[in-house]
Amino acid sequence: MKTIKILSVFTFVALVGIATAVEKPKMNVIQLSNETALIAIANENPAYFELSINAENGDLVYYKESAKELTDLRQVIDYSKMENGFYSLTFKVNDTYVSRDFEVNNKKMIVGETKMKYAPHFNYNSDVLKLSYLNFDEENVRFKIYSDGELVFENKLGNEFVLSAGYDLSKLEKGKYQVELTSLNQQFTYDIEK
Repeated sequence: MKTIKILSVFTFVALVGIATAVEKPKMNVIQLSNETALIAIANENPAYFELSINAENGDLVYYKESAKELTDLRQVIDYSKMENGFYSLTFKVNDTYVSRDFEVNNKKMIVGETKMKYAPHFNYNSDVLKLSYLNFDEENVRFKIYSDGELVFENKLGNEFVLSAGYDLSKLEKGKYQVELTSLNQQFTYDIEK
C-alpha cells in the first residue's frame, strides 16, 4: 500500500482541545485491612465504568462494569488470595483510562502513582483517515491497517508526546478494514468501511 500518503499534521492546540473535552475521573485506593482495600472512583459526569485488575503476566484477576451510568463507584476488593507480586488496576470511563500499579507483599498493598491515558481520536470521512493521540508514556507507536485479518499497511508514528497523521485511503478496495494503533503497553482499534 505505497499509495497511502500522510496528508496533514494536526496542531498541538487541536490535541489539547481533544484532551480537555474528555473525562477527568479520579481514583483512590485505600487499604482497609490485611485482606481488603477500598477502590473509590469519581467522575464529573454520569458514565458507564469498567474496573479491572491484571497480574504482571497479563492474567485478568478481577473485572467489574457498572450496569448503569454513575458519577462515583466504591468497591471493596479482597486481595487475600492474590499471590505476592505486581498488579495493575485499571479504570475505564468512555475514552479515558486511569491506572495504578500496586504490589501485594505479605498481606500489604503498596499502591503506586495514578496514570491517566486517553484513547486516540479517529476521524474517517471522504476516504481520508485522520488520527491524533496523546502519547503520555512516549512509547514507540505503530499504525496498521488490516483487511480480513491480513496486514495491508504499516507505519511507524514515533514516540513523540503528540502524534497525529492523515492517510488517503482512496486506493483501498471497497470493504471492511480494521485500523490499529499499538505501543508496548497499549492497543486501540477502529473499524472503517469503504
